[in-house]
Formats: sequence, structure tokens, C-alpha cells
Amino acid sequence: MEYYVDIADIETVRAVNDCFPIDGFTTNPNILTKAPKPLPELFAEYKAYIMETGQKLFVQVTASKAEEMVAQAVKLRDYFGEHLVVKLPAIREGYRACIRCKALGIPVCVTVVHSTMQALMAAKAGADYTAPYISHIDNIGADGVHCVDEIVKAFDRSGYTCKVLGASFRTVEQVDKLAIVGCHAVTITPETFDMLIAHPSTDVSMAGFNNVWREKFGDRQVTDFLPE
Repeated sequence: MEYYVDIADIETVRAVNDCFPIDGFTTNPNILTKAPKPLPELFAEYKAYIMETGQKLFVQVTASKAEEMVAQAVKLRDYFGEHLVVKLPAIREGYRACIRCKALGIPVCVTVVHSTMQALMAAKAGADYTAPYISHIDNIGADGVHCVDEIVKAFDRSGYTCKVLGASFRTVEQVDKLAIVGCHAVTITPETFDMLIAHPSTDVSMAGFNNVWREKFGDRQVTDFLPE
């Protein structure tokens, strides 16, 4: 599974990347409105980061018409380079723009997906990723995890190479269940990364190791006993 950080702050992305094997980070218009720095400065930092790491950056267009979406996608690709994935909305104009972007060789993620058919249409249009919003799907009375399960199965049976990028989570359990049903990628908050690996039994075990070590060797470390 690919893991992305869902945030605008590049310093936080770097901090997560220092601890976890991430594949990049994702943004959307809502996230960018809350950015801690002016967008031109932030975009320059984004470009430097993906050039340095080779990771992916997802940026969503803000236009409403296909022609304008494609024009924005081209400008974004020209600035950020080959590691950019352009996010297009799962609406009529978005699918139209997806076909045109793919003809230009621009990687695309069709986003704000709420149904299996939206995802299948994205794959048919050539999208590299499709992003179902798990909690949003739950909020409309459906089951986000079940929806992803159906999408993954449908892609496999149809031979599509489009990846499912799960987004909009409330709990770690949702992420865990997506992994089980074969979701290809998730984008999650920085805090969720720590929650993914947290377990009270691990803490108890480590406390036991530390206690018995200190009782026997005090403050000495294991490397202190290496022969000179």
C-alpha cells in the first residue's frame, strides 16, 4: 500500500517522512486555504521537496470547465514536473478533462469519488488514481470500506491499472480495513501515522525490557559491552 500525508505544511511532511516510509503528500483546495505560508512560497517548497525525494505530490485544479482544468493541469505539470499528480473532480467536466490530460501524458487522480461507478468511469478515462472519500460515503448512509472493496474487485476483473487512493478517514480501523480489502493507497493526517503503529501491548513489552535491563546494568547501553 502507498501512504501519503494529507497536509499542506511541508515541514510536517518532512517530519513524517523522517519516521515513516511515505510515498508523498496530497493537497486539496480546502487544505491550501489553511496553509501556514503564502502559496507561491509553499509551492516552491513543494517543488524542492519532490525533486529531492522523488515522491509524488497531488494538487487539485480549481477550474470548473474542462478546458480550464486542462490548462491548469499543464501549468502545474510544467512547474512541478514528473512527480506531480493532478487531481480532477468526479464530475462531467472532470472526466472530460481526464481524457485530455492523459492524452498529454499528465498523471491524473479523479477525486471526491462516492460510488463504484464514478471510480470505474475514472479508470475507463485513463486515470492513474481514483480517490473515494471513506467517511463522506459513510455519511450518506453507505459503507465507505465496502465501496472500496467493490472498486478494487471491479478494477481487477476489468483489468484496469488505476489505483484506489482512500481518503477522508475518521478512524485507524477504516485504514486497517482498506488494507485488508486490497486498497492500493491511502492519504492520512500526520497524527494517523502514529496511531497506525501504536499498541499498548508494545508499550508494556518495552517497559518490561527497559526495567530488567536497568536492574541488571543500570544506565549502561548495549553498545557499552562490545569488545574493544
